[in-house]
Amino acid sequence: MTVLDSSYDAKTLRKLCRAIIQNTSAHGIPNIFRSRHWLRRLVWLSFVSLALFCALWQCTEMVMTYYTYPSHEKIMLISSAKLKFPAVTICNLNSVKLSAIKRSFAMATSLQDSGLELTHRRNRSHSMNMSSDYPDENVQYAGAFNRFASEFNQLPDEQKIRMGHQLEEMLIFCNFHGQECNSSFFSAFINYKFGNCYTFNSQKGSDFKGNPVSTDPLNTTKAGFMYGLHLELFIQQIEYVRDMTHSAGIRLLIHDQLQMPFPEDEGVNVPPGAETDIGMMKVHIDRLKTPYGSQCTDGENIKNFYKDNYGSGYTREACKRTCAQQNIMENCGCSHWEFAYPKDVGFPKCNLSNIVVRDCVKLYEFKFAHDDLICHCPLQCKEDMYELTVSGSQWPSTAFIENFAKELKEIGGQMKDIAENPSLIRDNFVKVVVYFKQLNFELIEEEPSMTEITLISNMGGLVGLWVGFSVCTLAEFFELFLDILLLFIRRCLRTTNHEGYKNPYVQKQSPIYLQKTTKI
Repeated sequence: MTVLDSSYDAKTLRKLCRAIIQNTSAHGIPNIFRSRHWLRRLVWLSFVSLALFCALWQCTEMVMTYYTYPSHEKIMLISSAKLKFPAVTICNLNSVKLSAIKRSFAMATSLQDSGLELTHRRNRSHSMNMSSDYPDENVQYAGAFNRFASEFNQLPDEQKIRMGHQLEEMLIFCNFHGQECNSSFFSAFINYKFGNCYTFNSQKGSDFKGNPVSTDPLNTTKAGFMYGLHLELFIQQIEYVRDMTHSAGIRLLIHDQLQMPFPEDEGVNVPPGAETDIGMMKVHIDRLKTPYGSQCTDGENIKNFYKDNYGSGYTREACKRTCAQQNIMENCGCSHWEFAYPKDVGFPKCNLSNIVVRDCVKLYEFKFAHDDLICHCPLQCKEDMYELTVSGSQWPSTAFIENFAKELKEIGGQMKDIAENPSLIRDNFVKVVVYFKQLNFELIEEEPSMTEITLISNMGGLVGLWVGFSVCTLAEFFELFLDILLLFIRRCLRTTNHEGYKNPYVQKQSPIYLQKTTKI
């Protein structure tokens, strides 16, 4: 009886598979069973096997491509009725006022000992006469400036602020979008090279002095020269340090509100005696996070001293500078004044008069400059950049300078002393206008080249091309799988039932009867 059941199940399974395969909607497979001649059947079998292999091969390649997470950039021009005005940072090219140095004996001595004047004379003499025999001919201005900057940055922040140029003395006119603005629209920070720097529209609650500043976001609804930021600045060139500052004007940097400005590496110089017009075009970049190629971040779990000190957001440059400071603190035992440093960590400021400290700091300055430090600093996922068009004209003009001199006399102070001299006016005053050229911006967006839907669609196209598989075909094979599963379940149940029923007459051993034979 078991033999009959097994034979029946085998025949049923064979018939079940044959019926499904002969009537499947997949191309080519039914022709294997419909063919009556063995040669034709062999040809169809070979062709279907080849097609199935090609489909599997191409689908595998496609899946492997998907897991490389390819991406592409999409560039769009977005029109807007209103744009957020960026932050504008200004720094006087002179970091320390001459009168402040004269009042400080220690800083005056440090300036003299740094060798700035001597270095400048040696460099010029060396360029004019290559045969000069100075003992330190290769000493550069940057090295002498660093020696003075090292001494200057040993001072407390409050003293450094007082020795730099004050915004209240520099700002003589401010107008944004046709409305007057003042120093309350600016926040401030200390830069190691330019001293006091001031940021318009930073949207920070207070500056490093603790003074409240305006946090209202400034937007512009009109493009063009008349609807931008107009600034007139008194650069106080009479306060410039002769041997330290070789150019006059301001350093101007346009950036996003959350970005920490680094005017020593970015920005443009605005000269005195001219009106500098800066037309800008916004470029917004959106990048994809891991696992895509850019592997950008919003700064999660990445140390950023500039966020701790100034409340700025994550940028790659801020991360690299934080990494450089961490390396200097760990290996040199001090914090470098060129980078932000944590207030709550007990590392003293680096004193370059110590030879060991100076050599250690120089090593990591070199590594930072050549990008040799091992730092995990991916790109930021969202970034705003501004393409600038700079033009200029003489300011104040000859026709206007007389009226402008009258305004300076009314203001008084140092400006009153130079109001009578047109040459001094043009040497000490800067006008700059920052505006949007158009009320639209360029959006550069990184998008996945292959999504899950694209992968499934492409695989379905390939399988359909080679072997004619569709969702309906998969349903047919799923139905075959269920039928086979049910068939084996029924077979197991029948086997269990047969084992559970025991015939007492069959199972019990038959008794042995002893036969007696009698002889008659």
